[in-house]
Amino acid sequence: MRRAAPWVAAIAAALLVPFAGPGSFVLHVLILVLMWTTLGAAWNVLGGLAGQVSFGHAALVGVGAYTTMILYLKLGIAPWWGMLAGGAAAALVSLPIGLLCFRLRGPYFSLATLAVAEIVRLVALNFESLTNGPVGFLITALPPLHLGGWAVNWESKTPFYVAAVLLAAAALVSTDWVKGSRLGAYLVAIREDEDAAEAVGIDTVRVKVITLAHSAFLAGLGGGFYAFYFRYVDPDAVCNIGLSMEMVFIAMVGGLGTVGGPLVGATFLTAVAEVVRGQLGLGHLVFYGLSMMLVIRFMPEGIWGRVHRLLTRPRGAAADVALGG
Repeated sequence: MRRAAPWVAAIAAALLVPFAGPGSFVLHVLILVLMWTTLGAAWNVLGGLAGQVSFGHAALVGVGAYTTMILYLKLGIAPWWGMLAGGAAAALVSLPIGLLCFRLRGPYFSLATLAVAEIVRLVALNFESLTNGPVGFLITALPPLHLGGWAVNWESKTPFYVAAVLLAAAALVSTDWVKGSRLGAYLVAIREDEDAAEAVGIDTVRVKVITLAHSAFLAGLGGGFYAFYFRYVDPDAVCNIGLSMEMVFIAMVGGLGTVGGPLVGATFLTAVAEVVRGQLGLGHLVFYGLSMMLVIRFMPEGIWGRVHRLLTRPRGAAADVALGG
């Protein structure tokens, strides 16, 4: 209960934000931050906790987004159910990918995931009978949803914000659970020395495949939410390798292997980029890149990692640092 109380308080506080009367643009930025928090946490489970650097997570996001769209537009299944199905589909697709790619290590594994992402993009681009090819899918109207006696207004951003809060909370809480579990101890052992982990009896391939499935489920949920919120997907939007790189950057800037890192990284990179975009136009990309380079150069443990280290440092040591000792 002690461990759950801060999470409950934080989620409740986040859900109260719409009652403060923020404008539509502010809610939009918050939704983007929370969506990227979910995607960053999805990558962080595998790349941060297990040390398996994947450049192919866009493939899993794409599977989730296309599953949500296909189920709604072709079978009439509401997007909020399609998001869950998209997460399950992404987890299922990740199993053969993991069994193949986890036989490789280091840069060979990263390159293999990059190839998988490109294969999925090409399939989405050319399998027109299923994915509509380069045209993609467009939702013109969302189905009605009634909660008790209240009808959800899809023209407002509030219901999307609530959904984004719940998804981001699920991603961060599950990361916290994995980190504190036996699986998390196995992942740390694999990250530090995979040969030593195998020598003490850890089935490294099995552990990494399970972790990839968890990561893929979260990525699929994030992809389903993308389709639900923006109401449009095409191969370049949800299967682009650049999407994978943004997930990597968010986890790295926030703090690899930390629970709060994806939230901090998403807040820093997404919110600042959206605010600066209105002032500088395309110049926000330069600001985005420079900010990322500075954080990685001077805070290799990430923003959250640096703050956590300073807060948990013994008082005497903190004083020494402040005095230059």
